[in-house]
Amino acid sequence: MKNFIVFFTILVNISCQQEYRPDIVYDDFENGNFKNWDKLGSTFHSPTHIDSTELKVKNFQGNYFAISNNENPSDLSSQGKLVSKKFRIDRKYINFLIGGGNHNERESVNLIIDNKIEFRATGENSNILRPITWDVSKYLDKLAYIEVVDALSSTHHENALPYLIVDNIVFSDNEGPAQLIFENFESGTYNNWNIQGGAFSKPRNRTNVYYPISASGFKGTFFASSFGDTHDLEKGILSSKEFEIKHDFIKFLVGGGSHSYKTCINLLVNDSIIFSQTGLDDGEMREHHWDVRSYIGKKGKIEIVDDHSQTWGHIMVDEIVFYNNDMTGRIVLYGLALIIVLFTVIGIRHFKYSSRKKNKFQASELTEEELNTIIKIKDFVYGSGLFKNPNPNIREIEKFIGLNLEEINYLFENTEERSLMHLINILRVEDFKKELNDPSNEAYTLLAIAYKCGFSSKSSFYRIFKNITNITPSEYKNSLK
Repeated sequence: MKNFIVFFTILVNISCQQEYRPDIVYDDFENGNFKNWDKLGSTFHSPTHIDSTELKVKNFQGNYFAISNNENPSDLSSQGKLVSKKFRIDRKYINFLIGGGNHNERESVNLIIDNKIEFRATGENSNILRPITWDVSKYLDKLAYIEVVDALSSTHHENALPYLIVDNIVFSDNEGPAQLIFENFESGTYNNWNIQGGAFSKPRNRTNVYYPISASGFKGTFFASSFGDTHDLEKGILSSKEFEIKHDFIKFLVGGGSHSYKTCINLLVNDSIIFSQTGLDDGEMREHHWDVRSYIGKKGKIEIVDDHSQTWGHIMVDEIVFYNNDMTGRIVLYGLALIIVLFTVIGIRHFKYSSRKKNKFQASELTEEELNTIIKIKDFVYGSGLFKNPNPNIREIEKFIGLNLEEINYLFENTEERSLMHLINILRVEDFKKELNDPSNEAYTLLAIAYKCGFSSKSSFYRIFKNITNITPSEYKNSLK
């Protein structure tokens, strides 16, 4: 034990000597000029303010961005480049946003090292800026410079937009931007989302939101809203595309109804609701944050849900942002040092809420009280038949156990069920198997039985069943023959 403590102490000392280094914003163009650049040719004049262009540019940061041909986007003869001052690479990554034309040779952002283009990025013929990350860790301490090139002429424009857009060039020790706008609905459409039901027709703004709602606190012009021409009557779900969780936190604005799991925004991981947030039965959109550090590297999805058609049966969401906390690195180091102190004082033991593997139940890491709580939760969910409700009232469980959803999921992290919603889905799958084996159900379709067991849609039923059993419902039925 003594040797172990010595080893850990040395490790902490080494870690603590690695000073946290904040990001370096090389240029976000918010000063309204190109003072960090040499301008060649005639295509780059000055950074463009969003209000001074008719182009619908999305996902930029701040108010300004660099764009070629901003004086006259239809002038295809204008060519040129921005060339940065030389800098020494002392961060592991270069992150930036890019949009506009897609021409590898003539419209691109290039990183030049030793007179060679080592990295290149282009737009995707879209005004939606997307994040780019260059891993430059093997070039640390080398001199480099960045070129923003638009050399597209009238003879090369057939398959590319005639301009390039760049914003927020950051040098960082973190892969990806410290902050990324996942969705702000400023396109005025739900094109990036899957729409179910009739509650979500289009993003709303100050003028097209229906009376008597008066939304307050949203950013920009548009926000997601399920309050339409039928007011609270319609139900529906907006589902984002699946994404990899790379940032420490997710923040967003939410208002509308306070009905748990019925008027809400949810984060799903492995088809289980990890976080959920409602409004407060008013039109004020308030900022909320989710700490998703324990889910980094996993695939996630955001749902905006309206499953309530009575009073305050709507939800409003805006400005969904992924971000890192600059203090995270220091907190980790301080936490590690604290762990060593605790190891020294109380001896080597696992802490009640240490990081746990989620693939197998390990009773030794749970106290007897925690084990009994989990058993009570399982008994309640199964005995009450609550899992058969497509929209189970989680507040019933919270009230019965005396814990909130986050605390309940924390207990489940070290079990095979992994989360409360995953347990509910497992019970639904097992109930489906039982019902399918019942001869009295021979006349029913698989989907009819699934609805009886609490599944809310065909797609979620097939996805969850295969996720839990590794086979499809049809394959399972065939295996019974």
